[in-house]
Amino acid sequence: MNPATKRPNAEVPIAILEDVNDAVAAARAAFKSWSKTTIRERVAALNAFAVALLEYKDEFARLMTIEQGKTLDLATMEIMASHAWLTETAKLELPEEIGMFAAIAKVAPAVYTGNNIIVKPSPFTPYCGLKALELAQRFFPPGVIQVLSGDDNLGPWLTAHPGIDKISFTGSVATGKKVMESASKTLKRVTLEL
Repeated sequence: MNPATKRPNAEVPIAILEDVNDAVAAARAAFKSWSKTTIRERVAALNAFAVALLEYKDEFARLMTIEQGKTLDLATMEIMASHAWLTETAKLELPEEIGMFAAIAKVAPAVYTGNNIIVKPSPFTPYCGLKALELAQRFFPPGVIQVLSGDDNLGPWLTAHPGIDKISFTGSVATGKKVMESASKTLKRVTLEL
């Protein structure tokens, strides 16, 4: 819903369980080669994504305005902060670590460390997440970065999926409790920002 006009925005796809299974399978397959890439290759992909994000900053700012109600100035600042997140992460010197993530907004650290990521944007503001990760897919091998949008079923499918090794969640305390409970069934590592 556009907060300024109260009119519906365009519809977005709703993932089904088969989409989750396909995404996890693609991430697992991509992990075999992506995890063996060099830090230099990962940095190059992150930096290329950051440059492309800036190329489309005006479009992303307008999109953020219609889905979140932010002013264009604030939306542009958020795009610039996203660019900084990508480029600053690419400057880090970290040891490599193995694992796979289903997360909400943790793309740069995940791919920088050789992991794959499946992102689930908020169902209330999915547009920028969907478009940004569509753009990111130009710079990474298939299956490394994926995005699924969906209804109330999608989160539980992801958190309970046995093929996902880590969950990173940013949101409410109530939902965070559900995430932790679901992840405990398969002893996944969980990071909650509540």
